Amino acid sequence: MALSLTPCHAVAWLLAWALLALPCRAQAPADELAAWEAQVQALKDYGTRAQLLDFLETGVKRHEAAGQARMAAAALLELGKQLRDEDGPRAEQLLERGAALLGQAPDPALQFRYRLLRLGQLKARHQFEQAVAEGNELLATARARRDWRDELKVLLALEEGWEQFHAFSRYIEDAMRLAVAHPGDRLTWWARSEWADRLRSEGRRAEAERLLLEVLQEQVTAGDGIEQIRSLVNLGMFYRSGREWDKLLPLGPRAIRIADQLGRTPTLLPHFLCNQSDALLLAGMPAPALEMADAALVAARGAPGPTHVARFNRGKALNRLGRHGEGLAILEAEAQGPERWEMLNELAEEYAFAHRHEQAYATLQEHLQGLLKSQEEAHRAGLSLDQALAEADRERSQRQASERRTQQVITAAVIAAALACAGTAWLLVRAARRHGRELAALNAQLRETAVTDALTGLHNRRHLLSRIEAHVAAADRAHRDQARTGMPPVDLLFFLIDLDHFKRINDSHGHPAGDAVLAEAATRFKGLVRREDELIRWGGEEFLLMTRDTPRDHAAALAERLRQALLQRSFQLPDRQELAVSCSVGFAPYPLGSGGSWEASVELADQALYQAKARGRNGWCGVLRLKPPATEAPSCGLEQAIAQNLVVALYSPTAKSGGNRSDQNS
Repeated sequence: MALSLTPCHAVAWLLAWALLALPCRAQAPADELAAWEAQVQALKDYGTRAQLLDFLETGVKRHEAAGQARMAAAALLELGKQLRDEDGPRAEQLLERGAALLGQAPDPALQFRYRLLRLGQLKARHQFEQAVAEGNELLATARARRDWRDELKVLLALEEGWEQFHAFSRYIEDAMRLAVAHPGDRLTWWARSEWADRLRSEGRRAEAERLLLEVLQEQVTAGDGIEQIRSLVNLGMFYRSGREWDKLLPLGPRAIRIADQLGRTPTLLPHFLCNQSDALLLAGMPAPALEMADAALVAARGAPGPTHVARFNRGKALNRLGRHGEGLAILEAEAQGPERWEMLNELAEEYAFAHRHEQAYATLQEHLQGLLKSQEEAHRAGLSLDQALAEADRERSQRQASERRTQQVITAAVIAAALACAGTAWLLVRAARRHGRELAALNAQLRETAVTDALTGLHNRRHLLSRIEAHVAAADRAHRDQARTGMPPVDLLFFLIDLDHFKRINDSHGHPAGDAVLAEAATRFKGLVRREDELIRWGGEEFLLMTRDTPRDHAAALAERLRQALLQRSFQLPDRQELAVSCSVGFAPYPLGSGGSWEASVELADQALYQAKARGRNGWCGVLRLKPPATEAPSCGLEQAIAQNLVVALYSPTAKSGGNRSDQNS
């Protein structure tokens, strides 16, 4: 059983105070605010979240009552930051109260912090363009002061969530360059660790591991135990994702040694040890998994979340070591409460492992009943209209398939229970469950194969056609209701991407080389898009990208990033030759005036791609919107629409005029 553990958001790392024991009165810093912030940081690292929130709430009341506007503002800003994810409206109120107090007692550092936190507010409201504008102003302020730390804080705050809004991604490289230029600092350690996670997501695991280990070594040299443990957490998640169990195994004991040297138990430690225990169980190493679970119990000091997970993992490890009675008793005690059904599948597996077939069957049946009930409740939950309409068909088919698979598994398990008297029923229960899983996996694989391109791993046209109507309906409703809701409308942007001179690659280097180029190009494009985007192998050397909620004014920036993705480094062919590859991009939005269709937008994107090819390739061309007074989608071709001044069209600076149209398909 794993405990959810992810790297902290950038905003949570903005304070870089030294991590020491709480100072006594005689050692307190001269500045009251600095002393208070040191206490806050110590609570973050060694206290519970409840203790931190109580300290902040009490501080707000005490400082406001004493008329200490500066201290009260600091407490309000920190409390608003802590509550941002769980209670957005209250967090916003707290930040604004803090800003009002700073109007009474100006403090440049706290005012800068408020403006930094405001960027997170704007992003939470999806006011991305305003976030970029205010962030750039703040960035200019930091650069004018030549304060690299404040500059990096702004860059990190801006790049956070770049997957949701492509305009933020340009700040990532700037943040990384600044972090590399200033090693040995907590803020830059965090920035480089985040960069390593992005490298991992792009498949560049060797670079990511090297960067994480470099950061860890700097922390060892600096003697910063807390940050060493944070790096071990990142390495643990990294090695688990690659199933590198031999590298993962020593991380837990190393973290325990660091905590012993600190003389205190960091809050992060029990969570990390729980995840280490879970990973080692997954790796089939119950003995070290038991050691990590026991160590997590000690480190948790009774904290409910990690204590429960540590006990559960301890029970599993004991059962796997043959101590069935002891292990199962722990598991049965922990699998209680309102979330019981979620743990029952693991409990059933442990019963089966211990040859307790009747209990395995009963537990499995209870789990499946709970699963069905949960699905029904989820479908009754308050999904937004857009979500419900966009996902109704997909969820209906998934639910039906899940119900069929569930019935198959229950039926097989009932048969197994009926044969229990033969003494082999526990084997049949496991076989039935395995058979049900295999059927489910096979059905899922067949469905996915039908909509997946085998060469690139991307979805194909069939996948897009099965989902496009929901996206179009959401965009139509958003534009139709804009006047009533005042919300920015949802746009769809279609990008057609074509590899330049691809035929020459096949002719000169062979089709295996062409396949390798296509697969690598797909990988690079995938590194730029969000989960909710649709990246499609459209046919041949052509890809289609559909984005939702990307403002039209940022379409050109995304097209340029797609172009640059192929130019950033050469492609390596199967024979080890290196080859430079470029692409041309055409884009168009939906809706584009009244009477248009998404197919018409794709056709416009295709014609824009033709324009980019005709202008010399290695560039992009796109349509943003209609030019007033035009209100209807142009029925003529793009070239004629541009000539008649009906649309706003953009061209990349790299595109040259006077290209050879006859060769545009190459």
